[in-house]
Amino acid sequence: MAKKRNVAKDEPPGEEQKIDLEAMLRARMTELSPSEQSVAGYMLDNVQMLPFETGGSIAQAVGVSEMTVSRFVRSLGFDNLRDLKNRLRVSVVDKDSDIDDYMARFQTRAGRSQALQESLRLELDAIVKAYALTTTELWDEATAAIVKARTIYVVGFQSSKGLALDFASRLLWARPNVVFVENTTGTFGEIILADPRHSLVVLIDTAAYAARGVKLAEKLKAQQMPLIIVTDKFSHWAFSYTRFVFEAHTHVKTFWDSSAALSVVLNLMIDAVATRLGPAARDNFARMSDMGGMLGEFVGGSYLRRKD
Repeated sequence: MAKKRNVAKDEPPGEEQKIDLEAMLRARMTELSPSEQSVAGYMLDNVQMLPFETGGSIAQAVGVSEMTVSRFVRSLGFDNLRDLKNRLRVSVVDKDSDIDDYMARFQTRAGRSQALQESLRLELDAIVKAYALTTTELWDEATAAIVKARTIYVVGFQSSKGLALDFASRLLWARPNVVFVENTTGTFGEIILADPRHSLVVLIDTAAYAARGVKLAEKLKAQQMPLIIVTDKFSHWAFSYTRFVFEAHTHVKTFWDSSAALSVVLNLMIDAVATRLGPAARDNFARMSDMGGMLGEFVGGSYLRRKD
């Protein structure tokens, strides 16, 4: 269990100190026991509602004892759950007035239900949080690893397969040697036989289809293959296999969860890689454009913007 620390050490007298609970939990996720990871995962998924939870309600939702919840809260440096909730009431606020502006415009449109209004708020909030990932040191480390690796293998399952194919196809315009793994042999031989010293795998998966993803991640961890996982907020299993886990919020008020934030994370990852590569990315883009022109693949569009 993580060592207790005083999060309020420098707090001015009589003033509540704001905390970033999500950053705090993610920073130590790999150090936690399975039961602690479950509690942390629940807190990450329900940050907005935590100020209204009790130790009993959290324990019941997660399937652990109330004592486990209490010990975990104290290990984070809080006196008790009440202390944590008091700080969250100060910290958990809607900080983006632009989102409110968009919501106001949307609400003026006739014939739209309350559910879709809430869905829009959740979708926009998820995109803001996706951009926030780019400010972390972990993001910088991950994108630097993508730049450094000789070959990038991209994998996705079921509904995530389309996201993976799109990511691999567009990353190839920024750097060479990007392979979308179809797994036609049923063995993932392209990845398993690759040299971990010069390779990296990007796995795009969600909780509903995680069975094969978990098995593959276990094998890659055993082989010490560098691995980045882009997933939803329900797939905390990923932290058992790599430090490089980037979760996006997908829950909205529509028939299916939305993959919009996952797509944003992947697009930002490509942008970060291209930015790091600089002129090399532009040269690669130009070569791809020339090939596309020679084959007559494109009528027009962004591939023509070589000098951007």
